[in-house]
Amino acid sequence: MIGQETLDRVRRDANIVEVVSESVKLQKRGRSHVGLCPFHKEKTPSFHVNPERGFYHCFGCHASGDAIKFLQETEGLDFIEAVRQLAERLGIDVIETATDAERRQQTEARRRQQELYEIGSLAAAFFERMLREHPLKDTAEAELARRGLVAVAPTDPVADAIQAFRVGYAPFGWDELAKHLREAGSSLGAAEKVGLVMPRRSGSGYYDRFRHRLMFAVLDGQGRVVAFSGRTLDEPPPERLRALGYEPNNSSDPPAKYMNSPESPVYKKREAVFGLYQARQALRTLDRAVIVEGNFDVLSLHARGVKNVVAPLGTAFTSEQARGIRRFTQNVTLLFDPDEAGRRAVRSARDVCREAGLVARVASLPKGVDPDELVRRGGAEQAGRVLDAAQPIIEYLIEELLDERFSTSDSATQAQKVQQVVELVASEDDPALRALAEKHSDRLSARMGLGHAEVKTVLALKRHLAAAVSRAQSPTQAVPRIQPPSRARSRDRREEIGLEILGALLDFPELFATSEVAQAAALLEGDVAAGLAALRQAHEAGIKDSELVLAKLAAAIHPFALARTAAPKHESLVDAKAELVGNLRKLESFDLSREKSLGMSELQQLEKTGNVDDELTVLRRVWDKARERRGV
Repeated sequence: MIGQETLDRVRRDANIVEVVSESVKLQKRGRSHVGLCPFHKEKTPSFHVNPERGFYHCFGCHASGDAIKFLQETEGLDFIEAVRQLAERLGIDVIETATDAERRQQTEARRRQQELYEIGSLAAAFFERMLREHPLKDTAEAELARRGLVAVAPTDPVADAIQAFRVGYAPFGWDELAKHLREAGSSLGAAEKVGLVMPRRSGSGYYDRFRHRLMFAVLDGQGRVVAFSGRTLDEPPPERLRALGYEPNNSSDPPAKYMNSPESPVYKKREAVFGLYQARQALRTLDRAVIVEGNFDVLSLHARGVKNVVAPLGTAFTSEQARGIRRFTQNVTLLFDPDEAGRRAVRSARDVCREAGLVARVASLPKGVDPDELVRRGGAEQAGRVLDAAQPIIEYLIEELLDERFSTSDSATQAQKVQQVVELVASEDDPALRALAEKHSDRLSARMGLGHAEVKTVLALKRHLAAAVSRAQSPTQAVPRIQPPSRARSRDRREEIGLEILGALLDFPELFATSEVAQAAALLEGDVAAGLAALRQAHEAGIKDSELVLAKLAAAIHPFALARTAAPKHESLVDAKAELVGNLRKLESFDLSREKSLGMSELQQLEKTGNVDDELTVLRRVWDKARERRGV
């Protein structure tokens, strides 16, 4: 609902070099600025920022966009939030395209949403204070101590981790948080929306959802508190509780070990990734995310220096969570508990990772040891050795199927497992991983008593069948991608030359005012000709937004145009025009050669008829065309 005028001003006035420089060290190179890509790990800079177009592009991972998109990707903002943040930096008033009533409604909706964030922050601060001051804080401290999370000094990494994850204590009483929020002037109705309090079953008022628990705050991409996760604690002796004015819990049912906030307007559990905000810089730096199962796993590893660690929250690993991680890295290592639940989690994670474009590996823990215990025993060094030994997920899944129980299984179970191995290999898209998986055919043949060739035949047949089904289900063939000029494969080089002409116009749109562009339009063909027309239309309409301009181009030439927009080839208009003219001459030469070839073909056909007049007509047409091309 932000007005187009505001969007245009933000895009025009935002200095993309300044925005990107806040997180990337850039050096000027020609008309672009170059640095190490923030979206993937690299040693040689391939990330280009073009200040003239307000556009960035990475030649390594192909990330691209404008200043708005850069903020979205690096800070986890949605489009509206990124525009508002840039507008605030630039001192631009955000004008919305809405009626007064709609604007009031939108303002009220933002106020209510902000109120939920403020209540979350207020509750987190209350829980943190209770961990320092409450008479029963020692029960929470004992749980932290049991896991080796005791800070010996304010500068201790453990203290940093506890602060980063806003660890606190929810008091034993029924309504201590509710009273605190009421005294702070906060709406308990809003607190109910985010799941902090619940209405009493009888009478009026509210009681706390989280009671006598060690609390972890859940942060969104901007570091705002959107939810909580609370771990139950051992109940103190009844006499101690009564001395503090509390009634002991007389319920025979033990409380749930972990309790998480319900979904709310600011929290969707399928999207939330615990620790993602705290790990974001480490994910970019190390280009790998370690995914564990529990809150304490994340906290323990983080406190001991392994900071690229995240976890799903109250749900199995979802595609939405995978896409959230993908904004920071495409590489993940699954470090799940070495039990049946952990193995199931790995199996279900494979399709989730493939769908999100994540490259997954699996690290195996010693039997009976979870990540928290691993790092407590051996520190970051031991955790590093386990993570370094991680194997591709398909290799892990095959080894799991062919574990020591395989040989003692009955023939029907063995046959079923063989079928599962074959299907795993056949379903793998990555040729390198598929080749790695096929190495297990030797192991499979040894286990089954089959010949090596027999297993290879089964694997190959299954793979070919899968490919055939995929082709049959595909409604259209994939559009072939035109390579950049340096790697073009066009047989007569017309496409290559056409792309160079298009590139000169992308470098300097001022060339659309020259007569040479009309000549180019008459000579170009296919997607390149359509691209020239689209660029001219955008230029004449005064469209400056690079994303909008590029969106008008065919998919086949889009990668070339994307790269050229971020990293122009020519630094001067004179050089660009010289290349435009030179390539026009080449196209004219190709066109003349083709016309001559067609004429010769016609003459060969006419020779059979003996019609001399028709032969002279064809010769005259070819001759006139040649004279016209040469300006005679």
